Amino acid sequence: MSHLHYQGHSVESRDGETVLDAFLRAGFDIAFSCKSGVCRRCMMRSIEGEVPDAAAAKLPQRLRDAGYLLACQCKPVSDMVLTPRSLEDMVTTCMLMQVDEQEDGNPILNFEACTELDFHAGQPARLVGESRESEPEMVLLGHHEREGWIQARLMLQGRPRPPWMSDPDAAFGAEFELRGPFPSEPASEMPGLAPDPSLWAALDDGKRVRAVLETFYRKVYADPLLQPYFERVTMDRVIGKQYAFLMQSMTGEAVYLGERPRNSHHWMVIPDSIFDHRQKLMLDAQREHGLSDDLIERWSAFEEHFRPDIVKYSPWPRRIGDQVVDTERYDTVRLDEATVCDHCGAEIDAGTVVRYHMRLGKVSCAACSGALNVTS
Repeated sequence: MSHLHYQGHSVESRDGETVLDAFLRAGFDIAFSCKSGVCRRCMMRSIEGEVPDAAAAKLPQRLRDAGYLLACQCKPVSDMVLTPRSLEDMVTTCMLMQVDEQEDGNPILNFEACTELDFHAGQPARLVGESRESEPEMVLLGHHEREGWIQARLMLQGRPRPPWMSDPDAAFGAEFELRGPFPSEPASEMPGLAPDPSLWAALDDGKRVRAVLETFYRKVYADPLLQPYFERVTMDRVIGKQYAFLMQSMTGEAVYLGERPRNSHHWMVIPDSIFDHRQKLMLDAQREHGLSDDLIERWSAFEEHFRPDIVKYSPWPRRIGDQVVDTERYDTVRLDEATVCDHCGAEIDAGTVVRYHMRLGKVSCAACSGALNVTS
């Protein structure tokens, strides 16, 4: 029997049983349809464990290389940690039907998807290019009123068009690939889960929570993917805030003074793959401290619950009620005390007028921020 872990849930597979059947037997909410490996609705990704050849044989090589498998075809041969498909890996081949030019230079593409594309108007997507970092964004608008084509505004923002779009009149029938669609900012924050005081008690009244968090954040601060999100924040401060957040979530006691997950992560571009990576490090820390599957599952429920407020593919604004607070800007201040430049380390005298970044709090000396016209 193999031990299968999926978003905080655990189950042991039975001899000859597929991952999908094991998950359905355990009551997991898993999307599936044909159970023959054709529809791909049960596709998921393995981030730990061996993927049998038969489990991925019907998938494109790019998905096999990323660890994807079909749960209905996967009979596990080892313990596995599995996650849902990541939207950034989902690519749809499309056929261009018509280009509607726009005065702002961001054309509207009319196209048909070669496979079903599930989306709602306003969702962002990306036009697949040579590198993910340079892929132009698209905004899915809906369907053409008469022809039924999917319509999307291509946000070129002054960048050159793809070669196949250089002549809009000759582009009919050109194939391109669309990545996504990605979730747009939710209309409201996720409400909290009902407290689980018995979980806190089972974790030795929080002592094991503190121990796990200390192990977990040592991993995070040593991890090249996650460490950049914690620039200028000490590990002790992060541990203290997360401990208070979990204590309030599990016990219901009002001990957490920080912002809720959506605002505290509003500027962080955290795709599903990064969130899954974070959850894998947390699972490793929980296992190292001997937590049972039941305790891991109940703890994970509080973290997975806020995934919709954290996972995003572009920054969201910070909101206080109905007001948007702009934190991605610079402001000026006259220093009461001397300090040093956060960029070059040069000393800055008291009384100097400096410009600083509102969110980061980083101060620049006159030499580093000359383009900002900082004066003293």
